[in-house]
Amino acid sequence: MAGHDEDWPCPWSVVVVQIATGSCPSHQRKDTVMKLNHINLYSQDTEADRVMFEQYFGLRTLVVRGSKMAVLQDNDGLVLIVNHFDNKLEGFDYPRQFDILHIGFIQKSREDVDALYMRLSADGWEVQAPRNAHGAWTFYFHAKGGYYIEVTTLTPVRPEEAYQESS
Repeated sequence: MAGHDEDWPCPWSVVVVQIATGSCPSHQRKDTVMKLNHINLYSQDTEADRVMFEQYFGLRTLVVRGSKMAVLQDNDGLVLIVNHFDNKLEGFDYPRQFDILHIGFIQKSREDVDALYMRLSADGWEVQAPRNAHGAWTFYFHAKGGYYIEVTTLTPVRPEEAYQESS
């Protein structure tokens, strides 16, 4: 990956919005990087998702509000909220097609992706087999809450390249 030939891990364990260069955030100017603070996902089963994020992705639970909401956090401070609220929230309508929603977890190697795939499969999750996609070794699975989770190696494709129209 251009501009990222030194030590792993690059600080990708939290999602970073890449502005301008699309390179590893540690190699960008500090004033051009935004650190993502939280993700709020609609979930059809907040308890099952809370347990999954703890068991497989190492997040810890901060707050549980019955079956309507769970708030979790990773070791870098990223907060993940899974909620089962109505689709309307103060005049905002959530999208009707939740199948496009997903979050991704970057792994150090193809072997790490395969190991997590095997673990999830052995525990009865319906998981797509890992494959090469968008320049990375990756798989997706459907969380019980109704959205998708991607497990992937770092991709060399930068956001501005990934979404260019084909000529």
